[in-house]
Amino acid sequence: MIEVITILFVISLGMIGVLSLIVQNIQSQSLNKDTLIGYQLAQEGVELTRQVRDTNWREGRAWNTYLAVGDYYMDYTDITPNLAPTKNYGNLRQDSDGMYLNNPLFVISPGTNFYRVISIQDRAPGILVVSNVYWSDHGRNYVYTLEAALYNWR
Repeated sequence: MIEVITILFVISLGMIGVLSLIVQNIQSQSLNKDTLIGYQLAQEGVELTRQVRDTNWREGRAWNTYLAVGDYYMDYTDITPNLAPTKNYGNLRQDSDGMYLNNPLFVISPGTNFYRVISIQDRAPGILVVSNVYWSDHGRNYVYTLEAALYNWR
């Protein structure tokens, strides 16, 4: 009888270890997925700003038109950045195609856990674009920051 209880105790300890590894793996997977989404959203913020610069060139405007110093929100449907009145100006939302939208005035679905702020700073002779994506997971706050310097290299 004591041998059976000892064996059950040892097996129970092993199962507790395995279960804790499974829980930790699931939490890591969730964080890795959110970090990847955060990176892609930050990269999109920089690319959207770069698109504004390139459109200015194509249309014969000064390269930094619509790219004044400040904090902005923008998504793939916008032609120019929109000045954000606060740093946390609305969570990103997903449309029916899974694309992220950053227009807090147009609610098409519940917001996601992410929000993005595109900051433009003066860095002579160009500008510095800082795309920050914020989210929270299991009560912890995270941020992914991506920077790019844009110049009038034409």
